[in-house]
Amino acid sequence: MSFNRDAAWVLLAVLFAAIVLPVLVFYTGTATLGPYARGGLGAFLADYVGDLARFRLGAWVLLLGPVALVAAWRVLVALAWPRAGK
Repeated sequence: MSFNRDAAWVLLAVLFAAIVLPVLVFYTGTATLGPYARGGLGAFLADYVGDLARFRLGAWVLLLGPVALVAAWRVLVALAWPRAGK
């Protein structure tokens, strides 16, 4: 495992969690629960960013969940398949 490769995976997870995941949560919620009470996607994203700023647990879990999964996966891969010659 190289640091650059691991950092790239973590960066991709952060970008996915910050940009794509909230949009998926919004559309999944509107499909299953109905319209968002405070408005549309823009209002949802504004509330999400506001919750991040207020350190609300749910928003931070949504942001850091994929990062934790990628980090755990990279550690498991490193332990399961150690590089030869180390």
